[in-house]
Amino acid sequence: ICVDGGYHGHTLATLRVSPYKFEKSGEGRVVRKESVRTVPFPDTFRGEKRDAARYYAGFVERACKDFNDDVTAFIVEGGMSVAGVILPPPKYLKNCAAAIRRAGGSYIADEVQTGFGRLGKCYWAFQYDGDGVVPDIVTVGKPFGNGMPLAAVVTTRDIADQFATKAGVEYFNTFGGNTVCAAAGLAVLDVIEEEGLVERASRVGDYLMKELKRLQDGACKEYIGDVRGSGLFLGVEFVKDRETLEPATVETSFLCSQLKEKYRVLTSIDGKHNNVLVLKPPMCFNEQNADEFIACLEAAIADLRKLSKDQLKQMSSTPT
Repeated sequence: ICVDGGYHGHTLATLRVSPYKFEKSGEGRVVRKESVRTVPFPDTFRGEKRDAARYYAGFVERACKDFNDDVTAFIVEGGMSVAGVILPPPKYLKNCAAAIRRAGGSYIADEVQTGFGRLGKCYWAFQYDGDGVVPDIVTVGKPFGNGMPLAAVVTTRDIADQFATKAGVEYFNTFGGNTVCAAAGLAVLDVIEEEGLVERASRVGDYLMKELKRLQDGACKEYIGDVRGSGLFLGVEFVKDRETLEPATVETSFLCSQLKEKYRVLTSIDGKHNNVLVLKPPMCFNEQNADEFIACLEAAIADLRKLSKDQLKQMSSTPT
């Protein structure tokens, strides 16, 4: 069971549980399998707000029933980046994990994008609620090597033993345990602790969130529908109308390109409607950097206001 908008990698196995890939491209012809069910992501901006955890976990429970309570796993990002910077509502992960385990499956936490303290309030995104839920399997990557190719799978002894004895696969990896990459990973862990990067992500993220909300409530209120996330994992959802929530897809594409071309600021675009500007700066990002970003974003929005509807129609989509 996977979550709509999820993205977990480019191997055949991970593509099969990555709706972002198989629902948006021709890859679906190759990788889609009947043994995979997709459930809605917990969108509390456009979707259900009241008792959201129970409501969205209910889809996971019903998917378990579709499999006659014989489920292999539930895979989900603790912070759903490609879906548009979605942080699960409190108790959602706990409820989903309970449903999966009742059906005989394992809870897999994908921490590739949000692990190692990026959310500021916690080291791992699955800890964000503080409800004590513990995954059966955790995958980590990207920031682990800080540019060096390094990833890891963390799991329970029981699952590891069963993989070794029952899977029937003699697993080995030519590049596994590369000493240079391992040294980089150890150095990353040291720097995170010694330089207080988790605390920095929390402090700077709170400051950046406050400044974004200031724009949302003031100078840029006609465009900014929602500001969400935590720490240095933030998303700004742009809309054409704050009542109807019509996505400002073309406008977001312009802003992303303008920030890069004119102001030399890198962002990305995600979300179901390609209207969420995603901010995932390096963990060394500080308040001065945040001020510079806010000034550039405000200037880019001012540039956007100068465009006619015809000019906007001629804009090409920004690749991310």
